Amino acid sequence: MSGVPYRREKPLLLLTYLTLQGPQARRHLADLFWPDAANPMNSLAQHLIRLRPLTGAVVETDQQVRADIPCDALEFRGHLRAGRLEEATSLVTGAFLHGLHLDLPTELEEWILDTRDTLGAELRAAHLSLSELAHARGETSEALAQADRAYHAPGAAPCPPDDLLRLWAIAGHTDQPLTLALRRDAAELQLLLAPPSPPIPTVRLIGRDAELTALGALRAGQTGWVSGGAGLGKTALLRALATRGWRYLPARPDTPLATLAPLSSRPLQNLSDAVELLRDPRLRCTVDDWDALDDTTRRALTLTTRHAGGAALIIASQSLPAFPPTLHLPLSALSEDALAEHPGAYTATGGHPALLTAFLQGSPTDRGLDTHLAQLGPDLRRLFLTLAVQDVPDLGATRAAIGNDAATLAHALDRLTHEGLTRPDGTVRPIEPARALLTAEAHEAALIHLRLARHLDPERAWPHWLAARHLWEPADAPDCAAAAHQHATGQRARGETLAAVTTLEQAPPAPDVLLLRGWLLLDLGRAPESLRITGALPLSDDVRALRASAHLYCGQPREAQALATPVAPALSAAYAHAQSTLGHAADRLGDLDAAATHYRAAANIWHMLGDAMRFTEAQVHLTTLDCLSRGAPLERFTDLHRAAGTPALQGTVLLNSAHVHHRAGLLDEALTLGKEAESCYRITGDQVGLANALNTQAVIHHLQDRPERARPHYREALDLARQAGHVNLISLIASNLAEIEGRFEDALQIITFLRQVGHHVQAEHLTEQMQNVPDGLHPP
Repeated sequence: MSGVPYRREKPLLLLTYLTLQGPQARRHLADLFWPDAANPMNSLAQHLIRLRPLTGAVVETDQQVRADIPCDALEFRGHLRAGRLEEATSLVTGAFLHGLHLDLPTELEEWILDTRDTLGAELRAAHLSLSELAHARGETSEALAQADRAYHAPGAAPCPPDDLLRLWAIAGHTDQPLTLALRRDAAELQLLLAPPSPPIPTVRLIGRDAELTALGALRAGQTGWVSGGAGLGKTALLRALATRGWRYLPARPDTPLATLAPLSSRPLQNLSDAVELLRDPRLRCTVDDWDALDDTTRRALTLTTRHAGGAALIIASQSLPAFPPTLHLPLSALSEDALAEHPGAYTATGGHPALLTAFLQGSPTDRGLDTHLAQLGPDLRRLFLTLAVQDVPDLGATRAAIGNDAATLAHALDRLTHEGLTRPDGTVRPIEPARALLTAEAHEAALIHLRLARHLDPERAWPHWLAARHLWEPADAPDCAAAAHQHATGQRARGETLAAVTTLEQAPPAPDVLLLRGWLLLDLGRAPESLRITGALPLSDDVRALRASAHLYCGQPREAQALATPVAPALSAAYAHAQSTLGHAADRLGDLDAAATHYRAAANIWHMLGDAMRFTEAQVHLTTLDCLSRGAPLERFTDLHRAAGTPALQGTVLLNSAHVHHRAGLLDEALTLGKEAESCYRITGDQVGLANALNTQAVIHHLQDRPERARPHYREALDLARQAGHVNLISLIASNLAEIEGRFEDALQIITFLRQVGHHVQAEHLTEQMQNVPDGLHPP
């Protein structure tokens, strides 16, 4: 089609519509373009005939028509999607279909106006992004020029308020027509403009003293090469050298040798003129942006480097050196030490100079980061954000989530590292603005979390599943449940029981999830709720063991025995739990020999399973029983404490030892043991254990008629029990506190509540405790 003149407006409009809208049904085109014609289909056919001189421009079938022709509007949008803003804006010469002189049907005219307005808005957004990027880099003239182009974008509707404010932030401090227009538009919209910001101050070059010194020391005939990604400060470094006697030459690719023209008093005609000029050893020149230079200028510079006595040259570019320089300085992000004089700068920017400029001006660094990522293109932006949602990036899962092969991922990571945005292991450098950007782009962030969750190991996947909760699909349920189960198991091991319950409440209700949730609720003393949650589960041995333990907690030892007894003997946690429950039930029912047998069986199973904590707990139950009922020596707790290898196990031993000493009337010893248990639980963070240790001390102070010491221990213990949601412990401590404060009716109300929610054993215990009131407290 090249060179074919064609000026028929209606057929050209038809061709434009097909190009932008894609293949169309013949009937739709006829009705849209010729709704009032006697025979719209015939009118369409005639206009298609008129397009035949444009060979191959239109492809027709019986039912459809499509265009097969290059289109600047589509090319414009393609550049925008790829983040090539400068290429996109360079294509636009005017408003869409401006100057079209046709009497058109209403619907078609509305399509033209809508398309013109949409393309104009896209053009304005591109110019505005370029303006903000230039402004962030301190390039005032370029920023103002792009701002003016954004305001006057061809085809765009008047600036909306948000765009007016963004333009004002860039141009408000100037005195030019654009500033007056912004004030006028703001007044018409009754939009309040902030006081104009002063011009961008000249900021001392930060953190590049060593680089300045090294480059400034180059002598005649030597070459320095500064490389690094966009925004890492190459231009700022070269401009700083201008204050030390170097001549700064920005690339001017419009005309051959135009970059070097400022060095000569006469026009440079050819390569020889340029080489001759650069042989002057007195010249010290910095040339900015090798990648943008014309070929003749590059050849002149390359030839100059071969002459030892010529000019001293420093060249900057994003790419690596094209020839061996005397000194190569690859720029990277600034270190934390380099930004020590600017508190908060490193955290807010990751040391990236482009973001540092925004930070020092008080501008949001996440917007500067987003603009910078847009320049890199959608693929690198997606990779960067996928890395940013991970504290420690899993590169295998990241590759799978974004659909890259290994070579593509490696190349992209190298590029991001070259740009100063990541470290070689994929860790994001400017993490604070990256997370602010993810917060602002919540839906996109959720999609990233979902893609990652589907490829991460279960032990790391749950936070990502949770962040994408509203995007789960039915097929995600098994993997999501497995990840939640793994995460909650880790929380439980760290003593974060309430957090683990919250995790499982948000997970798909798989059987394993419900079973673990039941155990966690039991850990918190919420036995009735545990029974309710697991009520629909088939009675496997694991479920029997849990429900038996919950019934025992609710004061139903015979129901507990009925559930635990059928659990088959096996080297399993279910059998060990069942034996422990049978031991407690026998103890409650007064069969101490049976209780000891079951406790011992539980201890042996836990020992064979290698669960040291459960083994020690079982040994503690056995030892407590022996000490209280058979007069075993209290020193056995000393041996258990010596065997406990972790603060959590030590706390368990000390707390039970305190109880036994208390029952033996050795109150001072019990108080000391309670304090030692408190220290252990403060280390582990176990809220329930700490509340028990504090309550134990409070009870002893209470019995020794020291209410002023008992009260703060009771109150702290009560706060901890409430945080943990431990119903039994809350009721015990609250009733003790009510008694010490003389609120006996409140204590009786607590007992009534416990009966209502199924905690009969605890209610009966507190009833016995109240029988001797007001003579004193009788602890459990």
